[in-house]
Amino acid sequence: MVTIKDVAKEAGVAISTVSNVINNVGNVSEETKKKVLAVVEDMNYVPNFNARSLKANKKNTVGLFLSSIQGDYYRVLTQAIHLQCKLAGFMLNIYVSNENTSEEIYGMIVSSGVEGAIIMNESLESEHIKRIGRTGMPMVFLERECRGEKISSVIIDNYMGTEFAIEYLIQQGHRRIGYIHGVESMDDRERFRAYQDVMARHGLLVEEELLLRGYFEEILAYEEVRRFLRQGGNIPDAFFCANDEMAGGCMRALAQSGIHVPEQVSVAGFDNINLAQYFIPALTTVQSPVEEQGTKGALELFRLMRGEGEPEGKSLKLPTSMVVRDSCVPHQAECFARISNKKSRKW
Repeated sequence: MVTIKDVAKEAGVAISTVSNVINNVGNVSEETKKKVLAVVEDMNYVPNFNARSLKANKKNTVGLFLSSIQGDYYRVLTQAIHLQCKLAGFMLNIYVSNENTSEEIYGMIVSSGVEGAIIMNESLESEHIKRIGRTGMPMVFLERECRGEKISSVIIDNYMGTEFAIEYLIQQGHRRIGYIHGVESMDDRERFRAYQDVMARHGLLVEEELLLRGYFEEILAYEEVRRFLRQGGNIPDAFFCANDEMAGGCMRALAQSGIHVPEQVSVAGFDNINLAQYFIPALTTVQSPVEEQGTKGALELFRLMRGEGEPEGKSLKLPTSMVVRDSCVPHQAECFARISNKKSRKW
């Protein structure tokens, strides 16, 4: 079995340097770091993270590794995972990366000492996932389809949800439909792919002018729509926003420019966050089963950690549905606008 001493000898560095590189700590030059990591790969060295977990007293601890904690989506997801950990007797540690590289995120995960990991971070590359997998750490991914020994995924059917929303807008008579992107991610790619497919299915043009980017944040979507309007953009029949926070920013920007939602422009979102029902007008959106995702993700990780059933992981995709409220009306049909006491309903 290859030891850290063997790696240090082969790389021509001190054992402490190898430890610092693996744990992504200390002041190690890029040249030395690359040399050590190359030796780690060549020798297929797997650190003894179980021993480190015992030393750090992190046995029976789950790590939740996120790229962000902003917004209602992450609040609901984290609460669902925390509840399941509490019920099952596991501690939950939350780790948030900012603009970290895949190597840095890898170091964060393997040096954490947790017994199992729930991961939602697209910056983590497949090669580093393989390296984590060689440690034997059970993992569940929430942002990508991934399956292997002790590796599972629980994702939301982004394509189906967006397909529902765009079909609904087209059935309402809308033909020029804009799309507001989030950050570059699997979620946004799948939602945009569905938008493009449905538009093409109906012979409708995807106009570059109507493709905006709000990075999944309310204020950035607000600023993007304001910029679009200041530059004299040709206002579409409807905007589909890749999450509800951006839909809120879009509606605020339109309102401040004297454009009425939904009489002049319909707006739809994705996620059905708690605040969506309180937007003015109340937001038509896609119901994203975030709580279920967190719950099932945690339960699947516990199964892998306990060695129950087959060691081979599972890939689960959760269905979505439409919630119709007041922010969308039939195109050029003012008589339908602002119907009082309209109740939310599943579509």
